[in-house]
Amino acid sequence: MTIASMSPAAATRPLRRPLPRPLSRAAALVAFASLSACGGGGGSAAAASLAAPVAVVAAAAPVVGPAPAPSPAPSASPSAVPVSAATAEPAPAATPSSVPAPAPSGRGVLSEGDSISVFWGGSHTGLYAASHPKVTFYGKAVGGSGVNDLEARADADLALHPRLLTVLIGANDLQAAGGARAWLEQLFRYTARFKAAGVTVAVGTLLPINMPDQPHYTSVHNERRQIVNAELRAAVGHEIDAVIDFAADPVMGPDTAPLDKTLYKDGLHPTDGGANGAGGQGKLALIYAKAIDALLK
Repeated sequence: MTIASMSPAAATRPLRRPLPRPLSRAAALVAFASLSACGGGGGSAAAASLAAPVAVVAAAAPVVGPAPAPSPAPSASPSAVPVSAATAEPAPAATPSSVPAPAPSGRGVLSEGDSISVFWGGSHTGLYAASHPKVTFYGKAVGGSGVNDLEARADADLALHPRLLTVLIGANDLQAAGGARAWLEQLFRYTARFKAAGVTVAVGTLLPINMPDQPHYTSVHNERRQIVNAELRAAVGHEIDAVIDFAADPVMGPDTAPLDKTLYKDGLHPTDGGANGAGGQGKLALIYAKAIDALLK
């Protein structure tokens, strides 16, 4: 992924809490891979086949959060019935505060986040699942979500025993948090539970918001996302395993990109996607697929 360089003023001291296990050379390379141009081109090749059968799981209906409500998007019906993760032996019952033991090597991709990642046919998560029928995919993002909501869903998500967790969050709650670092600390507490369970964790850099009728929301989010995105990139190998660098994309990532109605429908939500990078979500799908395919190899 192409990594946008940060000015000295924007980049602040990274949050580093090294874990014992260093990141492999392959995973580090993946973390900084990015799609250089998202204006078109063919879809990604199918991901390496996992042993599990096809399973696509959609999240519950989006709930309204504190951020401006998105234009309702048509919800696609899941193409298959959820398949629970298999374990060699029955695992002991987990209490709400415990971390379920992962299935051997884990299975499939679990996507979490807010309305930008809600699973349906026109989102980047739906487009990925449709083009990768051999990958077990759990689409669990819920509209209006913030980091608090991810934490509330963590036990249920861990019980799926995913091999890979992807997260794109922050549009609803970054500007309302007690600062960029406080928000990051909460996010990393969430991702630490998955890493402790043996799940590979990839976090998306935050996209811009540009709503002229809400100047404070716009300015605070875009100022803080620069700090957050720099810290996410620096956290690879420590709090997380990889970044999906949406923000580094020259089309979707600039602060002014949401003013283009062909890319963002309302200054916040990317437009519905299609094959070969059509629409804002289609461009995100190309970035997402390239990163996820590499992580599943």
